[in-house]
Amino acid sequence: MTGAPDQGRIAIVVRRLRRRYASGVATVELALVLPVLLVLALGVIDFSRAIQFNNVLVHLTREGANLAARTTEPPAYILKALMDTATPLEMNRDGMMYITKLQGQRDGPPRVLNQYRPASGGKGSLRSALVTCNGAWSAGSCTPSGTQTVTLPVALNEGEIVYAVESMYDYTLLTRYVVPTLPTLYSLTIL
Repeated sequence: MTGAPDQGRIAIVVRRLRRRYASGVATVELALVLPVLLVLALGVIDFSRAIQFNNVLVHLTREGANLAARTTEPPAYILKALMDTATPLEMNRDGMMYITKLQGQRDGPPRVLNQYRPASGGKGSLRSALVTCNGAWSAGSCTPSGTQTVTLPVALNEGEIVYAVESMYDYTLLTRYVVPTLPTLYSLTIL
């Protein structure tokens, strides 16, 4: 009968050892899996932020094209107003906008009449993807020297004036230490 209490104590000790071992295994598993889960979570957050920022850029270009085509406000005023109110984006630090005034020609692609960008603010390294003005920039305005044309996805009638508004933004990833290339978000609206 003396063996029964000893077996009970041994069973208790064995259970305690199993709990400690299981706790140690769970800690090691967590240490191995946690970095992967964090990178996945940050990736999902990054993707969501990129979609939100891209939506803001699309709305900026649409509003800019609408204002350029329908108001008498100068393009410099339109650009400044749009870039200053583009929250959550820091357009004056990491973004740039261009308004390009185009005129349809009889036979051929539209001709560039003027191109505008903010006189101050904006990231100067972000260039227009539509056309780079070959004239001199003065106070945020450039009139091309000679005839400069651009290819558009739609044909313009002779003499028709349209405004192409571009916005671009250097998006900084939360996972920039894992993904080395930083994307540039871009939007174009022609009205």
